Amino acid sequence: MRVPVPELLATLVLGAGFAAVGEAILRRSARSLADANEAMLVGMGVCAAALFPLTLLLPGKALLAEGFLLAAALAYAAGRRFLRKTDRPSGRPRRRLDPVTGLVLGGVALVAAGFAALNFRYTFFWDGMLIWATKAQLLSHAGSLTREWFPGDTYDLRHLAYPALVPLAESLLGLVRDGFAFDEVKPLFFLFYLSLLVGSYASVRHVLSSRAAAVTALLVCLVPEISTGSAAGGYADIPQAAAIAGVVAAALGGRRDALPWLIGTLTTVKSEGMIYAGVACGAIVLYEILERGARGLRRLASAQSAIGILAAFVVLRLAYVRWIDAPQEIYSGSLGSALARVPHVARLCAAEMFDPRHWGLFWPAFFASAAVLIAVGSSRERALVWSVAFGLVLLAVPFLFTTWPLELHVSQAYARISAQLVPAAAASIVLGYAKLRSRLVLEAPEPGDFRLPAGGRS
Repeated sequence: MRVPVPELLATLVLGAGFAAVGEAILRRSARSLADANEAMLVGMGVCAAALFPLTLLLPGKALLAEGFLLAAALAYAAGRRFLRKTDRPSGRPRRRLDPVTGLVLGGVALVAAGFAALNFRYTFFWDGMLIWATKAQLLSHAGSLTREWFPGDTYDLRHLAYPALVPLAESLLGLVRDGFAFDEVKPLFFLFYLSLLVGSYASVRHVLSSRAAAVTALLVCLVPEISTGSAAGGYADIPQAAAIAGVVAAALGGRRDALPWLIGTLTTVKSEGMIYAGVACGAIVLYEILERGARGLRRLASAQSAIGILAAFVVLRLAYVRWIDAPQEIYSGSLGSALARVPHVARLCAAEMFDPRHWGLFWPAFFASAAVLIAVGSSRERALVWSVAFGLVLLAVPFLFTTWPLELHVSQAYARISAQLVPAAAASIVLGYAKLRSRLVLEAPEPGDFRLPAGGRS
């Protein structure tokens, strides 16, 4: 195993460039690691969505234009921090780290180190090479998105319609290091992995203690589908999970100005991102109905800026798929045959979810916490657990129409794609535990208290 130090440094520069673009869009500087991660995800989503119109406007030069955009945003962010004193840290004393929190975060760091070792040890697995890295190679060669695949290969033309965030990041890393190489872009996936952990921590830290947030991050990284196997083989499920973690963090108490941009980012990572964007919008509608009734719907209708941002992402995604016009040979069939498959697909997916070799007790813990939050949780917590449950169901729908052997397709895909929802499910587990404990203890803790077994909000 070789640790690619130059590529790691180039990845940090690239991540900083994306964060600078996000800061410019959100019109605020990051003052914490969670803020920087949020800005980076926003910047990634906007750059990935912009690649298609840039391809039409600047054929052969869209990638270079993206590079100039990142460089300009990074220079602007650095200059603004240098010139404006108000952008400097306030100098407030740091809070002392709770020993148990430190121990849990140490466990997170240990697992993250294990993922890094696997990430640098493994070459690309099947999808990591055949889809994402190959699209990055074509993008680097053509300088823009293209409707051409390799000569004579018609079956894999469908890969052209996949979203562009991961190939764009890989191609830009090649641009930073002066040349694309398959063996040198794996550090990007460690960046996505760290983003996932930071977002998972931030999602619960907005409403509970640092100890609860650390436990959430530990729950996420201990899931085998997150930290081993295809996750370290260059698949795009970790980037998709990182985007979902960012959405959950913003929805549970972060700055709401980033939320529409983050939901839009979901559509730029994988094809199922459109499903997640729809589920996220549905969760927001459900929250407003539970919290304010009809007044909440009127409030949503007045959020024209957020609606416009989301609409732009969706329109660009649909326009790109139509522009590619790739044949679809995996999913077909009638509605009647699909409905006949429902019981079989449900059994196969349930078997994958409750397989202890893949999940341990993760999903049973989620459903137990979901029952608690639906019964006594806040409107926001109820919307969260319903969105995760609904997302799990929607992810199984494509199997009703698959042309592959059904058992094979489910066994190869469902556990991996359902892992994308792990950050939202882990936040639900911790929130459900905190809610249940506050109901059971003799002396009710203060809001946000979470003890394992002792300690308050820090």
